[in-house]
Amino acid sequence: MTAAGTTTRADGPRYRAIVRSLLSDIEAGHYGIGDRLPSEAELCDRFEVSRYTVREALRRLQVQGVIARRQGAGSVVTPRPAAPRFVNSIDSIDGLMQYASSTQLDVISVERIIVEGEQAKRLRCPPNSAWLRIAALRHADDLAQPICYTDLYIAPAFAEVIADIGRERTAVHAMIEQRYGVNVQNVLQDIEAAEADLNLATRLGLKVGAPVLIVRRRYVDDLGNLIELSMNAHPADRFRYEMTLQRHGGGDGA
Repeated sequence: MTAAGTTTRADGPRYRAIVRSLLSDIEAGHYGIGDRLPSEAELCDRFEVSRYTVREALRRLQVQGVIARRQGAGSVVTPRPAAPRFVNSIDSIDGLMQYASSTQLDVISVERIIVEGEQAKRLRCPPNSAWLRIAALRHADDLAQPICYTDLYIAPAFAEVIADIGRERTAVHAMIEQRYGVNVQNVLQDIEAAEADLNLATRLGLKVGAPVLIVRRRYVDDLGNLIELSMNAHPADRFRYEMTLQRHGGGDGA
C-alpha cells in the first residue's frame, strides 16, 4: 500500500501527470496570464485523485513560478520565467544511473531488428547483428514536454529486462548487470549537433529542422562485449549537458 498522495502507476506518482497536463494546458493557451486554474475540487474530479495529490501538483507549479496561490483566490497563472532546461551533469558511469533515477522513461514500442548498412555504421555496432530496439520518451518530473527521444538497443540475450523498462527508475545497463551478472566496464559516448527530422519533430513537439543534441552511448562489459546501445535526441531549448573532467597524475600541460 502506498501513502496518500503518492499513488503510483507505471509512469510514477500521479501528481507528475497532473503537473504535465496543466503545463500543457497553459502552454496551449487554455489558461492565460491572470486566469484562475480550476479549483482543487474540480481538479480532483478531473484527474480522479485525492486533494493531497492535487495540492502537491499545484505546489510544484508554484515552485516553478507558473502559478501564484493565495488564500481565497485560488491558483492564478503568472508570467512565465525563461523556459527551464533539464541539466544533465555526468562525471562517471554512476552519473548515468542518477540521470535515470531522476527522470521517467515512457516506452513507445519494442521490436526485434537486424541492424545493417548505414545504421550499423551510425551506431558503430557489428553489421547484420540482431538487437531489440525500444523507442521511448524521457520526461523530467516538472516539465510538460519530453526532454529526450531515445532509441535503445539491447542484445536479445537480455530480453527479460524489457518488462521493467519504464516501470523502474533504474538505468537499463544497471538492470542488465543486476539480472545477468555482467559488469559494464566502459561507456563510449559521442555527441553531435543535428536538426530534427520529421520523426524527431513529431515525437518531441518540435518544428522540422529545429536544433537537437544527439548523444550516442555504447555499453561494453569487462569481456569486451557490446551489450547495449542508445541514441538520445535532446531538444536544444530543453536540455543542457555538463561534464566534469579530472586530471589523473601529474603534469603541467595546458
